[in-house]
Amino acid sequence: MSIDTITLLGSSSGRNAGDAALIGSIMDSIDDVTGERLLYEIPTINPDFIYRSYENRVRPVSIMPWNLSLKLLGLPTYQSVMRSDLSAVFDAVLFDRSLYNPLFNMLSSLYAILPLAKKRGKRMCFFNVTTGPVTTPMGRRMLKELSEMMDFITVRDAGSLDILRDLGVNNPNVMVTADAALNTRPASEVRVNQILQQLGLADAPQILAFNINTYRDTWAGLKRDPLPREKFVQIYADGVSKAANEIGAPVLFVSTQHLDEEITKEVIARVKAPVKIALLSNKEFSHGEIKGVLGRVSLLIGMRLHCLILGSSAMAPILPLDYQVKIQHYVKSLGLSDYLMSFEDFSADKFGADVIRGWSAKEKIKSVLLERIPQLQHEAYKSAHVVANMRRGMDAASALQAVRGDSALTVNG
Repeated sequence: MSIDTITLLGSSSGRNAGDAALIGSIMDSIDDVTGERLLYEIPTINPDFIYRSYENRVRPVSIMPWNLSLKLLGLPTYQSVMRSDLSAVFDAVLFDRSLYNPLFNMLSSLYAILPLAKKRGKRMCFFNVTTGPVTTPMGRRMLKELSEMMDFITVRDAGSLDILRDLGVNNPNVMVTADAALNTRPASEVRVNQILQQLGLADAPQILAFNINTYRDTWAGLKRDPLPREKFVQIYADGVSKAANEIGAPVLFVSTQHLDEEITKEVIARVKAPVKIALLSNKEFSHGEIKGVLGRVSLLIGMRLHCLILGSSAMAPILPLDYQVKIQHYVKSLGLSDYLMSFEDFSADKFGADVIRGWSAKEKIKSVLLERIPQLQHEAYKSAHVVANMRRGMDAASALQAVRGDSALTVNG
């Protein structure tokens, strides 16, 4: 049975540049390796964003309440899964925080819908996902049972594979790949120059960039209480001020999630340094444009995983701040764990000093990226090759095994 229509199940609101990059990269990679323009159904609360943002063949599926849906949980998603030849779960939606709140958690929604579709013979996969964290008995059960019913599973880091093993998942069709967003296509050099001109950074020989997550340290699994927002903002701003005064380069704040812009502006208002400060926001610029601009920065201090991925895949040296375990997994895959900053002893002096040390090491970090990123980009395409093999008539096990054994796979198929 051919695969001509794919439902993409994950975050697709248009509010997060990382999610937008993932969707585009997944579609581009599959279309590249199949040599065809497949049809992608995308359950979303923002159909207009999907239409405007992609040149692929897309069919947005509205999951607003008046369509009998609470985010993914509802009739529109089920109907899309039943129409499609393959349903692909993507990103890091397989966690059990707020497990029974379908407005926030997708694991329970997928658990309600996908088993029904599987009983009716529908094919499905986890496509370059992160698994977990799952800490509750029911969350662990949901993830295990969903994992067992997938035709194939590709995870984007070894840590996710460890979680599946810990759950006792017996599905043999599992492979470690890499994050699909690594292959996001950046905006053209002409467009990047226009944006830098707009930001007042066109003539800057070096740029120091920061990315802040509104979740702060609330996901960091610390033994202390999370920092109050006010205290976090002041510490972060003072650390930026310390580093910017020492380094002397203009500072670019990069917001890749609508939720993060407010706290980013709060930090900007408190930075005290005699340098140009600008804001690059995904409310105004696309994921491709953000990646293009990040390719011009000298060092990116980031929290959001996909800001770090967009930056590092554009060969911007990165200095990650560990707000969640998925950051650790990505940094480890790069071989840059020595540069991972922690919230354990987060202070303005330490944060500023870490940034200054990262600035001194930026060329060394970039040399690691130049070697490792092409390897991960190659790995990220493997999931698309599995889909292409299934489209040619292979069963999932054979399709995945063929990819495992083929070292000659290329990005262009």
